[in-house]
Amino acid sequence: MKKIIYFEGLGLVEGHFSGVGQYILGIIRGIDEILDKASYSGKVMPEVIVIIPYDTVGKFKSYGFKHVGYKKFPLSFRMMSRLWHRGLMPPIDLWCGRGAYIFPRFVSMPLLFNKSALTIFDLSYELYRQYSDERNAIFLSKMVKKSLRNTDKVITISKHARQEIIDFYKLKPSKVVLATPATDPAMFYRRSEQEITNIKRKYGITGEYILALSNLEPRKNLSALIDAYCKLPKKLTDNTALLLVGVSGWKTEALFEDIVERVKQGYNIIRPSEYVADKDKPAIISGARMLVYPSHYEGFGMPPLEALACGVPVITSDNSSLPEVVGNAGKMVPSTDTDELLAAMGYYLENIEEVTKKAVIAGPERARQFSWTKSAQVYLDVAKELE
Repeated sequence: MKKIIYFEGLGLVEGHFSGVGQYILGIIRGIDEILDKASYSGKVMPEVIVIIPYDTVGKFKSYGFKHVGYKKFPLSFRMMSRLWHRGLMPPIDLWCGRGAYIFPRFVSMPLLFNKSALTIFDLSYELYRQYSDERNAIFLSKMVKKSLRNTDKVITISKHARQEIIDFYKLKPSKVVLATPATDPAMFYRRSEQEITNIKRKYGITGEYILALSNLEPRKNLSALIDAYCKLPKKLTDNTALLLVGVSGWKTEALFEDIVERVKQGYNIIRPSEYVADKDKPAIISGARMLVYPSHYEGFGMPPLEALACGVPVITSDNSSLPEVVGNAGKMVPSTDTDELLAAMGYYLENIEEVTKKAVIAGPERARQFSWTKSAQVYLDVAKELE
């Protein structure tokens, strides 16, 4: 009998696409590529099916998967999400049948007679509660523990996160495996000056800029970045803005007050005129003099990797998983040391041609060390173990 792998797909079809959604999409596309290659060789592969609410079929089909199918769950997205959040979902294998089940968003759904794997991205909700949305942290703290009681395998996205998960939940190392995110080389590459100009015009961006690409929330440490930027020599800030790209998260009142006050003082801190579409992100990144990402903690850290893939100089923090992402291709500083951040930004701007020349070569080389198909194969291997 042919093996079936079921992916819980709420994160893939939700309206606002989060970083978790991007990761799930990357993994599913990687699996689709593996299945496509196998179809030409005649190799017997499992059937891969994504479980989605009945009202999200159009969104799923828009991805154009060749070999990954879907199964409609008889609930709307809204109802399915609500029941998931409240821990009231019925056993989904009663509807879907036998197979290996993958739950890629921290929290599983009930199963009666099948094995499952769970993806945990980081432990910010436990270890860095002060930077988290309190309601979400309470939900994850309770529900991840509950999910782990019924989970046969855990997948995570960095070596650092893996060790934290093993230590915090007292798991056997053999139970936790690694499947890193990656960038799509067909999307993340250095774009032409003409494309950059067109995209800048689309979002009302003028002149040169330092890019901050992240949700606006305390963990991203944007207050330190703003402070460092405003301490740069005026001759540098006059010609280079600080561009903040990302959706507003939580606990942002003080940050926005600071931004408004700095702008009143004449500092060139800007945001795009509208939400930046994913397809326009590579051009926004390519147009930056540098990407600065001084986060206090990351399960992985996609924006630095995306910038490296586009050949853009990167400054990021030296904590958590970020050294795994950047390696020797970027500059790392302590997230708590604004003076070091200031010095790094100043050096990059004063030596921008030399720094960029190195980044154009070293960045894409580093990004190529991460692969969606390699990580997708981890998921397929895990599913095979669940037989």
